[in-house]
Amino acid sequence: MAGLSRLAARGVRLAQLVAARAGASAAEALKRKASELEIRLDGLHKGLAVKPIADIPYPRLDLAACDDPVAAILQSTEFGEATAFFADNPVAARSLIPPQAQAILYSLIRNQRPDHVFEIGSYKAGTTEALARALYANGHGLAHTVDPFRGDYVAATLKCWPPDLFRHVRLHSMDSMAFYKDMERQGVHPGIVFVDGNHDYEFAAFDIACGARAIAPGGYIFVDNIAQPGPFFAARDFLLASPDWRELGGAAAGYDRGKAFDRYRRTILWTDFMVLRAPMRHSVGERPFNIGRIRWGAGKVMGVRLKLVPPAAPGTINVQVVLRGFGTVPAETIGEARLAVEAGASELAVTLSPPVALDGSFVYYTVEPWLIWQGTQRLQLRADPEPY
Repeated sequence: MAGLSRLAARGVRLAQLVAARAGASAAEALKRKASELEIRLDGLHKGLAVKPIADIPYPRLDLAACDDPVAAILQSTEFGEATAFFADNPVAARSLIPPQAQAILYSLIRNQRPDHVFEIGSYKAGTTEALARALYANGHGLAHTVDPFRGDYVAATLKCWPPDLFRHVRLHSMDSMAFYKDMERQGVHPGIVFVDGNHDYEFAAFDIACGARAIAPGGYIFVDNIAQPGPFFAARDFLLASPDWRELGGAAAGYDRGKAFDRYRRTILWTDFMVLRAPMRHSVGERPFNIGRIRWGAGKVMGVRLKLVPPAAPGTINVQVVLRGFGTVPAETIGEARLAVEAGASELAVTLSPPVALDGSFVYYTVEPWLIWQGTQRLQLRADPEPY
């Protein structure tokens, strides 16, 4: 009887798996049909009107010396000309942001000249086109546009672009979690991240935090739709937890405490943006800091090297190193060290005592160096922590 019960349970489980797979296949089929219908309704199967590639005026800025480059762009004479270009463009009907917002993004990319730009949420690739035009004009760079739901539609749109523009875009038909992990594996660091995906707080907070972790020093995160409470409070909470970052504008501080949804909380004209600017250097305080997992080539770590902006006053650095091995059975070990740091120190080698080590056979290893600084001011780093 027991054997029959196990067989029956196994049969029920198998039937559940088959039904789940069939349900997923049916959902995928419906998704494809909906995408095909939208492509036909928008006429993408017949082609798409795309404005020819042209020189677009933009203000020349020294970003390192400019306290608020977005404000400088808005005040420039070239901003009006750039706005006119994007307003008189078929893409205006396919973008959820106005031509002024496209002109801001275009102008900032032209000045920053990033290697990579991330766009979380593609819609109909209208904003994507503005990003790609700026990268084309720079002569290098890729716009990575991410959308797990509209991949077929976006792909059909991108195929209508001029080849010279198409070379500057990559479509990622996946959710942002998979995308960010893929970029981390490839070591890709964007100069600009445009967050315009799911507007619920938790999703927006994830996209902002992962964008901040990946971004190049001095980069920018554009958070769209801050009239909605999800993106706005996700961006505001990120700023509160990230003292080295700052907002270009004053939406986070001056908002109406009596409203969740507020179309007038933005402080950047003609947009629904909040723009966050990354620091040029990492800094460490009493909140634990790390730069993420680092792939490692051995089962042992001796310590961590640090390059510092010489602190004005002495303090104490606390270091923990997490070494993990991944194989048939994963393993983890943690090493610790604490070191007094003199004022004016520029380089440190923090030796773990004892070193962390894993015995056994593993396919690969990762290392996470965690830092905590106890001092009168935050400790500035000139480079990422380097395990050895």
